[in-house]
Amino acid sequence: MINEDPSIKISLIQERIVAQTRYKVSYCKAWKAKQKVVVNIFGDWEGSYGYLPRFLKYMQQVVSGFFYDLSDDDFFIGRRVHREFRVFRRLFWTYKSCSDAFQFCKPLIQIDGTHLYGKYKGILLMATTQDDNNSILPLAFSIVEGETLDNWS
Repeated sequence: MINEDPSIKISLIQERIVAQTRYKVSYCKAWKAKQKVVVNIFGDWEGSYGYLPRFLKYMQQVVSGFFYDLSDDDFFIGRRVHREFRVFRRLFWTYKSCSDAFQFCKPLIQIDGTHLYGKYKGILLMATTQDDNNSILPLAFSIVEGETLDNWS
């Protein structure tokens, strides 16, 4: 069920289990089971972050003019650095085609952010502009921990 629709509601999972096994499962147990299945199918958050640098390098090779800047830190405990742990700080990316198209748009850049929800919180920042037909053109994207002056610059 989750393979077909990862956003399936827990109540539907509960109904299916009752229909197949005649056993009523609590919401909490169904939710935990769904989380485990999602990890088995799609991988966990930490594993996905491990693929991020490799994915960005691949995008740079495949997409002409793709530019990114990934900022992360080593995880410190005392004075020793554990290199196996990386702490995400922020990610910026853009496409050359977007910046090239900007010369044909209104000389105005609009910047906005939207909150990301899930296990790891963050904010997706986007810089956009408009052409003469008022169509929106995305210019650049960034994922940051929060809306701080350091992250906006």
